[in-house]
Amino acid sequence: MEITSLSYLIFVGVSLVVYWALPHKFKWWVLLVDSLIFYALNTKPITLIYPAVSVLSVWGATLFFEGRRNTKPARIVLILTLVLNVGMLSLLKYTNLFLSTVSYFTEKFSGRTIPSVKWYASLAISFYTLQIISYLLDCYWGVEKAEKNPLKVLLFTIYFPLTISGPICRYNMLSAGLFANNSFDYDRVTRSLKRTGWGFAKKLIVADRLSVVVGYMFASPDFFTGPWTILAAALFVIQLYFDFTGCMDIALGISGCFGVELPENFRTPFFAKTVQEFWQRWHMTLGTFLKEYIMYPVLKSPLFVKMTADCKKHFGKKGKKIPTYLAMLIVWLLMGLWHGSSWKYVLGEGLWFWLIIVLGQIPSDFFKKAKARLHIKEDAFLWKAYGIVRTSFFFTIGMIFFNAADLKAAFHMISCIFRPFPVKEGFLSLYRGIWPEFGGKYVALAVLIIFILQTVFDFMHEKGKDPQEAVAKIVAPVRWVLYLALIFLIIFTGSFGKSSFIYFGF
Repeated sequence: MEITSLSYLIFVGVSLVVYWALPHKFKWWVLLVDSLIFYALNTKPITLIYPAVSVLSVWGATLFFEGRRNTKPARIVLILTLVLNVGMLSLLKYTNLFLSTVSYFTEKFSGRTIPSVKWYASLAISFYTLQIISYLLDCYWGVEKAEKNPLKVLLFTIYFPLTISGPICRYNMLSAGLFANNSFDYDRVTRSLKRTGWGFAKKLIVADRLSVVVGYMFASPDFFTGPWTILAAALFVIQLYFDFTGCMDIALGISGCFGVELPENFRTPFFAKTVQEFWQRWHMTLGTFLKEYIMYPVLKSPLFVKMTADCKKHFGKKGKKIPTYLAMLIVWLLMGLWHGSSWKYVLGEGLWFWLIIVLGQIPSDFFKKAKARLHIKEDAFLWKAYGIVRTSFFFTIGMIFFNAADLKAAFHMISCIFRPFPVKEGFLSLYRGIWPEFGGKYVALAVLIIFILQTVFDFMHEKGKDPQEAVAKIVAPVRWVLYLALIFLIIFTGSFGKSSFIYFGF
């Protein structure tokens, strides 16, 4: 069931009617049934066994922690539960990465290859595994109280708006909405519906139309060379941004209609002036998980505490940053692996960004002194513009790895940046190759309109203003004309049934 389909809208509409018609004590049951139905319709039902095992193991472990935290039995149960859940994720998602890597070397030395395996992973396993691990650790650390009802833990794990593409939530973020005595709020529901509609526009009009251009250019890297390569990568970044944020708008909007507020996952990332700041604004819930549940515990571990002391002793004040860089390396390796079972993700979504961030931090004191001597102010327009362009360029290079077929193809495409490029032939190839499939001039105009509006909305968010409130101040007749115009654009220029969300099913 595609979430941009009419069947999904009918599914959500019927669910909302039933949800708001029933007494409070039955509301979360409606969400649980909806989530199970959505799960069964979007993956093989047999794979429900994986989240069931995760839920039962974590539910049992968290109940065991009550009154036993910081004891040896609790630590053993914690480790076993983590091994079980991380092991399932690793086995289902990364077995072929391991086999293909081993096969590469066996083929080199003995001519033998190792066949891949075909296992069905459960829907959104990358999202719900991190989510339920956060609940497990919060209960172990005493941050969260264990839930006695396993079905409520199951709903937290597979709540259907989240299984689209996140965001990754803590238990206390969701429980307040899932199990609270929600009452129907007209303003909240209409606001959520408007956000959902805008998400549809971003996905169907911009992301899916651009996918035609991006797919065509990425398929011919030896022709679209030089600036064309940069353009192809930049268009993919725009496609990914509108696809992912459109998905988040739909997820947060649909959930808001049920009275369940979800955390924001993006905060105007293309206004970031450094790569580190960019990732603090892009897919924020994943970054928060890796920081709070991986990096901080690693830095607080006895090994890293000792390492920090030793580095400070032998290398001075700056030496204490070495363990931080190593912990960051672990985080970024996991970031790359989380994105997919391929070395292109490990390098392009992991090591590349770790390297850029560390290389920016090591000479930070020198840069501060240089800026002071040159009288460069952090809030100067040209300096901020330079930082934004530089950061966007580094991110774009990383996204070449994301969209390339494999690691070899990514490096080949990057090498094409430095080759001669066809100017007139490039335009003619795009026009003849994809213009009819893209949709023609009216679709191009619709794409441009949504792109410009989103840019304006992002600028307003960066300035602390709410675009919905600004639109609400427009006189009613004009405002409703704008709403109807948006619906018209979605229906007549949207690309229906062409592609799923890029992160769907991760």
